[in-house]
Amino acid sequence: MRGRVFLAIIVFLGVCNVAGQVGPSPADLAREEQQRRRNELDVQRRMSDLHLLEQQLRIANRKARVLAPEPTLLGEAKARVLRLRRVSSDDASRYSEFLKLPNSGLIKLFPDLGCISKNVIRVSADCERFVPLSSAFKFRTNSYADNIYHDVKFANDELSSDSFFSQGILTSLGDEPIENITGQHPALKFLTEYQPVVNVKDAASQARNFHTGVSSGGYLYSDRLRPTEQHTYALRFIGYRLENGLPPISDETSMDEMMFHSLAYDKRVDLLIIFRVLSRDEYQGITLVWRELQRIDPPKIKFAKNQQLKDFRPERK
Repeated sequence: MRGRVFLAIIVFLGVCNVAGQVGPSPADLAREEQQRRRNELDVQRRMSDLHLLEQQLRIANRKARVLAPEPTLLGEAKARVLRLRRVSSDDASRYSEFLKLPNSGLIKLFPDLGCISKNVIRVSADCERFVPLSSAFKFRTNSYADNIYHDVKFANDELSSDSFFSQGILTSLGDEPIENITGQHPALKFLTEYQPVVNVKDAASQARNFHTGVSSGGYLYSDRLRPTEQHTYALRFIGYRLENGLPPISDETSMDEMMFHSLAYDKRVDLLIIFRVLSRDEYQGITLVWRELQRIDPPKIKFAKNQQLKDFRPERK
């Protein structure tokens, strides 16, 4: 279990964002170079965090002979991923004005086909079309992510938002141009007025409700949905913080406690996003154009004295 979570945390710390190409002009090339340098600095920072976390995990897991290695992509494998992540020039041109808005972007997500696990890399025919490290995204940092720390992920032909110690709420706005969506859209009323709870029991109850689906004002709000091309969606992502203090990591630190320690390496925010699914490619990857409408400080959840530290999401073990 520790190795599996460690692997996921490493992916989170090691994955960097690759922006879509938006044209060959000198200004665009300069922006791409600036983004590349920011990505390199971000990777260096995350690797520094990774080394610290690895030391802590070794203290808490001295009996383990080998920790899960960091998954890396080199050479042609890396070039393939970067090539497939590249958005089309037509989409970039179509949304060039929209992408000038702050906190907006154009990305591709590829389905997680379950081709990589802790001990196995599948080489079946369907996995030939798998694009690694490209199935989850964090709008809050404009970067690809992993299954533990994501804002949205793509698997089993569903977009979902169910990352660790967070609540994601998705809804469809239908076939409405994303350029026309404002904070006054009727579907956003529920999302903007929703008040996150701050105790574990109520958070678990609300997570179960959103996993099933909550109807309000003619819209369905859930932590997952099936994306449709040329449809626009909204996401409220609530990355809770932990109000309790944590004891130093030791041999007695549980894996649940270790996960809460790892929150220090994740940017926790309360975010409102709109995005539009533009198309699918031959790898079943979907192109999304998105924009952030709101960002506020996230709420904190406090565990009662002697209450076990664990994620409130019922489906997460």
